[in-house]
Amino acid sequence: MESFDVIVCGGGAAGVGAAVGAAQSGARVALLERYGFLGGAATNSQVLSYCGFYQCDARGDRAIGGVGYQVLLELAKLGEDIRPHRSELTGNRIILLDPEKLKYALDRLVLSHQVNLFLHTTLVAVKKRGSHLEAIDLVGLFQQRSLSGKAFVDATGNGQLSKFTGLPRSVHQQEQSLQSMSLPTRLGGLAKDLKIDREAIKVAVEVYNRQAIHPIPRQDGGVFMRVPNSNDWLWMIVDLGLKDVQEELVTKAEWLGRRIAHNCVEVLRAEVAGFENCHIVNTGPQIGIREAWCPESQYVLKREDLAIGRKFDSGIARAAWPMEDHSKPGKPSYHPIGGEGYGLIPFESLSTKIPNLWLAGRTIGADAAAYGSIRVMGTSFATGQAAGVAAALFAQQDELPQSHEVIAELVAQEALI
Repeated sequence: MESFDVIVCGGGAAGVGAAVGAAQSGARVALLERYGFLGGAATNSQVLSYCGFYQCDARGDRAIGGVGYQVLLELAKLGEDIRPHRSELTGNRIILLDPEKLKYALDRLVLSHQVNLFLHTTLVAVKKRGSHLEAIDLVGLFQQRSLSGKAFVDATGNGQLSKFTGLPRSVHQQEQSLQSMSLPTRLGGLAKDLKIDREAIKVAVEVYNRQAIHPIPRQDGGVFMRVPNSNDWLWMIVDLGLKDVQEELVTKAEWLGRRIAHNCVEVLRAEVAGFENCHIVNTGPQIGIREAWCPESQYVLKREDLAIGRKFDSGIARAAWPMEDHSKPGKPSYHPIGGEGYGLIPFESLSTKIPNLWLAGRTIGADAAAYGSIRVMGTSFATGQAAGVAAALFAQQDELPQSHEVIAELVAQEALI
């Protein structure tokens, strides 16, 4: 059985942050990902923008450093524009992404830090010794294997590693639904100089809704973004509610979302000038899931913490993205972060009652409102890096690190706290 200091499950923003943060702390690291590429929602769900890197107030200061910023610098080396872009609809600052450049940039960064990367790998079981997690069982494309580790990070997004350990989990019920799922749709066949006529798009959506079995709740025509390095556009118009964490509901959302997307594009072709030759380049590989299981942490970050921009003494990362609520499909709302435009996420929101297991990304402890801020990918790089550093320190010391030790190492790695 191969042994590592730190094992990170999940290769999205949080997992990359954790793996590189742990490696920079001197740990031997394994990073596991079920797809054949890294990037999480940015590459497997076409969420082609990084949120949370910059404050969304008038100042617009950068909120994320460390591993997250290293990713941006890798993209810059590949010729990408890493300056923040103001969203047309919300005014929030985002960084636009080319998914193929991002896959390559993440490969380069992770491998340059000698992280042992296991793609096409699915977690199937864990082994514990007393209260500690000891090893995990995996299945890949061609073989099964077991890995042992001194410390572990759950960056799966859905709390899958935590589930296998027996850590209690819960879901945030907001009114009748969880945070809705989205199916971003990449459109081709459009003119290079196309300008989006939002009023015409709104009319087309009205035409679609008059004949649709499954109408679209968005009244603003959805989000349009040009995909960097192409003439394609990304259209975010398909939002579907999720009432419970069940495979059957997500399965239905996948095929229903594709049906809606294809029918909508037919209406665009018929109704909107410039879209006559429009076609779907791709959706997926999977629908964008915003919310699922939340494992139990030592502290749950609260709405009121972010509403005042609370600065915890044990703060390990900045939360700067507004508290974004998608509980009503197609009708997102945003609630600003108070104080200086960001709050600090406490180390305790990453810690669990399993001494050598830490949470990262959207698995960390947060109530329904705070979750809408901390779940975004920019912030996930930061919480992931903190979890990876904590795991590496545990592996070195064989005892729980204190928050000030984690903070000191994060500052040495140029994280912003």
